[in-house]
Amino acid sequence: MRVLALIPSFFGWTGNAVNERQLLTALAKKVEKCYVITFVGFKQVFTDRRRELKVSLPKNMMLIPLLFPQVHILIIYLAMIVISCIMSILGLILCALKKINLVYIRNSFLSMGFLTFKSLAEKTIVKIPAIIEDEIPNDGLTKFFIGKAADLLDRLTLARARKVVVNNESLYDEIVKRRFLKHRDNPVEIPPGVNFQTIRQVKKRISREPHHKFINVGFIGSLNWWQGVDILVKAVTLLRKKITNLRLVIIGDGELRPLIEKTCKASNTPYEITGFLPHEEALRRLAMLDVLVLPSRKMTSAEFNIPIKVIEAWALGVPVIVARHHALIRNNIRNFEHVIYCKPEPTNVANCISTLLDNDYLKSRLKVNGEKLVGRFDYDKIAEKLLMV
Repeated sequence: MRVLALIPSFFGWTGNAVNERQLLTALAKKVEKCYVITFVGFKQVFTDRRRELKVSLPKNMMLIPLLFPQVHILIIYLAMIVISCIMSILGLILCALKKINLVYIRNSFLSMGFLTFKSLAEKTIVKIPAIIEDEIPNDGLTKFFIGKAADLLDRLTLARARKVVVNNESLYDEIVKRRFLKHRDNPVEIPPGVNFQTIRQVKKRISREPHHKFINVGFIGSLNWWQGVDILVKAVTLLRKKITNLRLVIIGDGELRPLIEKTCKASNTPYEITGFLPHEEALRRLAMLDVLVLPSRKMTSAEFNIPIKVIEAWALGVPVIVARHHALIRNNIRNFEHVIYCKPEPTNVANCISTLLDNDYLKSRLKVNGEKLVGRFDYDKIAEKLLMV
């Protein structure tokens, strides 16, 4: 089996890059050859972010990096369509030489060229990770044009791809509802997962760490508007009056960083923002949290996906407080058994944190049940599921 993958991000420390890199690395272990076409940013090549490119790869994986500048989001999506058409020529050549059996593409914007040719479409699996237009915060022309293109390309994927991949069927149901089209087959569910070898290595390192003097309440990920990190900051500020050794730890970076720093300084709340870290280092810091809190607001990405950070927290035995979203309910993730559900508003989040920190039995229960639950998110099993197509 030989696989060709076309994905927007392979390098870097964002959730999407980490997810796809781990999935394709697991996939490469089970195939003869894995070709990966991916974007590389100018900053990743010409600044100190070059360290993001230093990742260990399987010997049978061949990377084809495409240098791509960080420009306006509308140009990025239009460029993805053009790149798809150009890369489909490479796909045709590899197909003619019988070099590939399967094409895996993340994002319907990268699928257009491959789905145009029947010989490629018959081998192409396309992952639709979200309702793209819902990811854009404003309601201007950018959202309008990207939304129209996303509608067209998602429909093309549903009509012509060999298989459609989604994180879970809830998202697929929403896609079908919004695009008024259904694929001829059931979707393939490929959720985010964990590499258990990496998890074991991180746990070994943590066992040698000195115990910290603070109670660390944390978040991991990109500091985007919908993540609700501003809600978490206000909740920690409220709790500081009751728990004096509370500290906010944010493992990540993003557009809300200045606002978070300003709020913490104004309220005299101890905090740490690490910036983006290499994945293993981010996992080490995650494992040192007393609780992970994700009070995300309602939007498609949050509502229909179980975040990779929740799964990693389960694997590391870190209790999770999370906003109640459809994907969690549909996967039978139960309140006070696997997670604690919160409302995305400061007072309720503060009450949930306080309830957890005051109850050692509850902390232990969430830890044990989370570690049991995470077995279904093993990347090796997920890769096998993808290859069964």
